[in-house]
Amino acid sequence: MAPFVVGSQKPEARDNTTPLEQRLGMATAVVMPVLELGALGFVTWVVCYSICIQYLIRPSSELQQSFNVQSRRPSGIAILAIYAISLFCLLVPFLRLLQVIWAKPDLLVPAESTREKQDADSRPMEQYDAYICDYEGLPLYCEKCCIFKPDRTHHCKELGRCVRKMDHFCPWAGGIIGETTHKYFMQFVSYTALYTTFVWIVVAIFLADRTGMRPGIWIGALVLGVLFCIFTFTMSCMTGYNLCINYTSVEAIQRGGVSNIAFLITRMPHEPELQSPPSPPTSSEGRPKDQEADDDWPVLRIIQRSGGLSFVVMQTKPFQHPWSTTMMQGWKDTMGKSFVDWLLPLKHSPCKQRSRSGEFRWGEVVYDMAKKYQRDNPGARLALLEGRRRSR
Repeated sequence: MAPFVVGSQKPEARDNTTPLEQRLGMATAVVMPVLELGALGFVTWVVCYSICIQYLIRPSSELQQSFNVQSRRPSGIAILAIYAISLFCLLVPFLRLLQVIWAKPDLLVPAESTREKQDADSRPMEQYDAYICDYEGLPLYCEKCCIFKPDRTHHCKELGRCVRKMDHFCPWAGGIIGETTHKYFMQFVSYTALYTTFVWIVVAIFLADRTGMRPGIWIGALVLGVLFCIFTFTMSCMTGYNLCINYTSVEAIQRGGVSNIAFLITRMPHEPELQSPPSPPTSSEGRPKDQEADDDWPVLRIIQRSGGLSFVVMQTKPFQHPWSTTMMQGWKDTMGKSFVDWLLPLKHSPCKQRSRSGEFRWGEVVYDMAKKYQRDNPGARLALLEGRRRSR
């Protein structure tokens, strides 16, 4: 079951967005962070001033006489210190997230709307040993931006632009969560969950401790803490799980489909194998009817590209994710290679480091497909496997 994703929609829903809806989406991405900062200010005033100073450190004479409230200076100072640390841990990734989102590093530049698909440049993707493609062997094409999309790129309806490794559009975080911002978003929601947990526990304890009239501002801070704790804890769990299985939220929604992958051929098989097989009739799911019951990965065709490059196009089975690795590797690909990287919002995700093999680290299923093709076609060599042998 695909997880719930804030701000994401299925691909067929993205083409109906009006300019007004896009402006509203961008406006919410500005308003929501401002409201969040206002809520932080309110909660800070309640916890630090109303509870720690006025109630614990320096209770008024009225509180002492009417409600027998005694000074608890050590408790007040300890809560102030822990609150300051938790607020700092929240604000740093939040501000880092906003800074990277506003820099727009993951947004692709659209081409002129008059350009046709056959005029678009596919060479940036054909430099790789393998890439996701359509049935014809071309990289996936965005009809809105009029460009070929790099692997794992999706069109964002709120921005009207294609976004690298798009996860979702989140107005609470200030904009698009993609390749560069996914790590900082995970840190932001995780630290916010810890911060709000501390807030509502502190407020709840002293609401129960106060035997007289309970201030409305304390109740308001408690409600905010509980609601945002539930929301951010849920988001951190879903985001962390998707990172571990190396899925974006868009890919999770589309889970169950098949992917066509073009493999660069460095040595061609025997001459009879060079001719592309005729296009067989397909089922409603887009798979050839005579291969629906086949357990092998179907070879769709062999194509020739400019510069003498040749590619073989193969198709995965349903539910096979081309970038599926181990859970720890999936986590490290976004969060970083060390524990320090996981905690500090300083370095970008390692997944931004391109290699000759592809836009992202391929899963074992893709290498198994390449091996299968070489076994079935004696003499053929695929660049993906040769590059892997050289790296070892």
